[in-house]
Amino acid sequence: MPKPEEEKFRFPEFGELLKFGSVYFFVALIELQAKLSATPAWFNGTLDGNHRLLLAFQYTNNEQSRLLQFYIPEAFVRLLGLSVINAYILQRWLFVFLALWCFHAYLRKWFDVRLAFAGVMSLAAVMPLSYFNDLQESSPLLLLTFLLGLWAIREHRTGWYMLILAVGAINNETMLFVPSVYFFYGFNGMKWKRLGRLALATLATSLPAFLLVGAIRYLNRDRPHLGPVWQLPGNIEGLLGQLKSSPLDYWGASYFYIFFIFNALWVFAFLKYARKPLFLRRAALMIPLFVLGHFLTGRIHEVRQMVPLSFLILPMAFFYLFPAPQEQRQVNLEESGC
Repeated sequence: MPKPEEEKFRFPEFGELLKFGSVYFFVALIELQAKLSATPAWFNGTLDGNHRLLLAFQYTNNEQSRLLQFYIPEAFVRLLGLSVINAYILQRWLFVFLALWCFHAYLRKWFDVRLAFAGVMSLAAVMPLSYFNDLQESSPLLLLTFLLGLWAIREHRTGWYMLILAVGAINNETMLFVPSVYFFYGFNGMKWKRLGRLALATLATSLPAFLLVGAIRYLNRDRPHLGPVWQLPGNIEGLLGQLKSSPLDYWGASYFYIFFIFNALWVFAFLKYARKPLFLRRAALMIPLFVLGHFLTGRIHEVRQMVPLSFLILPMAFFYLFPAPQEQRQVNLEESGC
């Protein structure tokens, strides 16, 4: 059951992490198999060719500017003697496993071990919808750093937040949405003095990450984008076009996947909003910015872009689906007319 909001976070015991980590290790392997089965480009020479182009800084943006996406596998190649294909396999397996494992620990602030496990398995259940024949291999580390960034903000670990944000931004610029959570969570009224201090703190803590991304983009300014930067017309056309299809064809309606990936949980996450913990209520203000940003500049049918929102949508929905005992008693009284 959800824990009281005021309860301080206590890291799960080692035995719990070991027990459930052994499950998540193999769940990450299952996720790896699903991704590889959907990605012929992994084995037909495309991945190996892309990797060589990335190392030579001859590839397209935004991939070329996501340095850790290709430098981490290159480190595995050089240090462990792996092939390029196996280095990318190790990267995906490792970071998906760590993301699942850390998500369990992150959820334990609010939920007991059963619901923490259910939350992780819910994430694992929806992730295969995001797999298709693409080689966007910054996604696994993005999952981990996005989660750790939220965690650091929630626990007021400013130093860790700055480090995680900077490392995550070198891997994928989507991390630059996280400072909005820092601002929203720190908001404490409309007094100009307080607001000014918060704005300065938000800017100061996020500036290293923005400067790193800016410098990398400047160095790669001659690299063309793979597709148009402005994607709104194509996204609208795709949604309207697939709206005309038969419901029996919706399984392949990729522009609808943004709704399917969290399905009813999109709604449940915002029902009884006032009863959610303060961090989730404030962090949720980032969700419209996140969705709108990707709708304007991303191909929305690539629903992998929405997966980092799992770390907010799932716990928020769980507070509605599994109310605390005192909340359930109030619901029962309301339904009985007392």
